[in-house]
Amino acid sequence: MEDIVLAVNVCIEYQNLAGMAQRQVKGRGAKVELKHGGSGGSAHLTFDLPPREETFQVKPPLSIISSRLGEGLLTIRLQRVLLHAFAPPCNVQVMISGGDPEQLASLRNGLHRIMMGTMGQPLRPLDPNVMHARQGRQILGKRKAPDSCCPSVSGMTSRSCDSGHATATSGKSMQNSQNAEPLLALSPEQQRVVDLVVSGKSVFFTGCAGTGKSLVIKHILRALPPATTYLTASTGLAASALGGTTLNAFAGIGRAEGGLQGMLKMASRPDAAKRWRTAATLIIDEISMVDGDMLDSLEEVARSVRRCKQPFGGLQLVLTGDFHQLPPVAKGRQAMAARRFAFEAHCWNRCVSACMLLTKVYRQADREFVDILSAVRGGQCSAAVLDKLKDRCRRPLGLLDGILPTKLYTHTDDVDTINSRHLAELNGEAVRFVAQDSGNPDALKSACNAKQVVELKAGAQVMLTRNISANRGLVNGARGVVERFVGKTIRLPIVRFASGLEVTVGKEQWTIKSGNRVLATRTQIPLACAWALSVHKSQGMTLDRVEVNLARAFEAGMAYVALSRARSLQGLHISGDIHPHALQADPKVIAFYAAMARQ
Repeated sequence: MEDIVLAVNVCIEYQNLAGMAQRQVKGRGAKVELKHGGSGGSAHLTFDLPPREETFQVKPPLSIISSRLGEGLLTIRLQRVLLHAFAPPCNVQVMISGGDPEQLASLRNGLHRIMMGTMGQPLRPLDPNVMHARQGRQILGKRKAPDSCCPSVSGMTSRSCDSGHATATSGKSMQNSQNAEPLLALSPEQQRVVDLVVSGKSVFFTGCAGTGKSLVIKHILRALPPATTYLTASTGLAASALGGTTLNAFAGIGRAEGGLQGMLKMASRPDAAKRWRTAATLIIDEISMVDGDMLDSLEEVARSVRRCKQPFGGLQLVLTGDFHQLPPVAKGRQAMAARRFAFEAHCWNRCVSACMLLTKVYRQADREFVDILSAVRGGQCSAAVLDKLKDRCRRPLGLLDGILPTKLYTHTDDVDTINSRHLAELNGEAVRFVAQDSGNPDALKSACNAKQVVELKAGAQVMLTRNISANRGLVNGARGVVERFVGKTIRLPIVRFASGLEVTVGKEQWTIKSGNRVLATRTQIPLACAWALSVHKSQGMTLDRVEVNLARAFEAGMAYVALSRARSLQGLHISGDIHPHALQADPKVIAFYAAMARQ
């Protein structure tokens, strides 16, 4: 077999075995050579990238994406590569662009022949989504970059507040568990959203509670270049749940005070301006809580700071959320009357090129419950539906395992009072966990859902505040009760969860990032008292046992958010009266979704 030589643009990314980028090497018009090695010799791939040459042995496991050969794109992935005798193994991802399709086909076929002939193993042609799920990294050649006035700047991951994964018994954390753990497969409608985003379109995707919006975001993150993809959310809790930062923190605008000029001044500071100009894609979760005026102001900031007249400064936007859930926060009747939804922003139609609706509900398997929630969501809760809901859910929950339902309240003062009172009523010594913090305290306050101080006792009703092990059901919101504490120097709680699993819960580390810069870290026990929780803080959670009190509900959508936290009717109890306004849907939201359906 003859050696294969071609000249192409090359980006070589060195990753650790968890899929995190360590460094990149790039070259334009680089010489690439596949050397077969002859009889008994090893085959090698060589990349001439002055001032050095990168050479890798061709051996399994090796995989490839060649679905876009016709566009001159090819991606090769080599796993567990030893760069030298004293280096730990790493993964190497080679992204080739600007190549002649026939030459790239020759390279692909040459690799296939080597793997079959020399190694006895075929080359593995991976679907991009399979590769994302297995390796947790992006395939740069798969994505059509959005038109942008700002050059891409390579670097480390731009995602924030890495959630980490820990063995619950040891408390040791491993960074970036979202990349390390395989994701659930996408449904066809969910995959269409990812495909649109990967193609470079600005997309708004929505759906009722439990349709897998968070899962889609995780797949999108794995499909896009981390150095230029920024994950944000309208609230710190939503950002923390997905490993992101708040929208205000990304934009560098603080509390967004001082009007547009004040926001422009703050966003033009070096650190903030660098984020704006580095970004190619901006993801905003819980868009329902972003005010339309705020979105218009950010659009002007983007055009100004990025020095680009295109909508949102040429940024690709990925917006998600459910406008039937919690609206933008407004204090007072006048403010509530004046606020605008994000879809009412003047820039919305210019910046969003595709809207997608997710329809399949995964959180609740009970069809009757899904239908009830759908009626409440759309503000079409008839007397018959309401009677059915009250009849099913006003019955006491039969609990024999000592794990009580979490009470959802509309006001935070109710929550703090109830949790403090119940903890004080328990006998026994309180164990106090004080977080170990470093870095910017404001970043921790705005984007970390772990408390600075957590007090627990044996018998305390608790919930996890982050994902520890999805396979074992140890996810954000998982309910349990503290059985006892173990250890002398460092005391850790043993928690019995609703599934029956008993786990010694160790400390975890939250990391708040902006781009590749670590702003702050917090090491704390991933637990919180769970006798009560506010409706706002419950948004995005799935709870096994819920007691809902909506007597003081003051927003359209509150009842829907609270009720839809429950996994089933059997795990839901309603106490007190339901405020009639809480069962109403905003007419503007109803009209918006009706227009989406017509399109």
